[in-house]
Amino acid sequence: MPVSLKSSEVQQNFGLIMERALTGSEVIVERYGAPKVAIVAFARYQALLAAERELLLTQLRQAAAESAARAAELSDEEVEALIEEAREAVARETAERKTSRE
Repeated sequence: MPVSLKSSEVQQNFGLIMERALTGSEVIVERYGAPKVAIVAFARYQALLAAERELLLTQLRQAAAESAARAAELSDEEVEALIEEAREAVARETAERKTSRE
């Protein structure tokens, strides 16, 4: 179960807080009464990052499958129009970036 502490308490007891996190307890650090940071063991952090990446990949695969299904229903003319629209958008973005650098 997570433990919530004020940031000043965490500063004063950082060694104990690290031990708590290493033993599997999450520590929520509050600032002005609102949760701002979580302290977790590094292995848990890595697992969370891996889960986040996997979720993102799943979402991207789903979006790609949906796009492919929609694209299969388009006529050649519609596909060409979308390609031209994308080219124009890229050209505009490139020109805007060039202008902003000058």
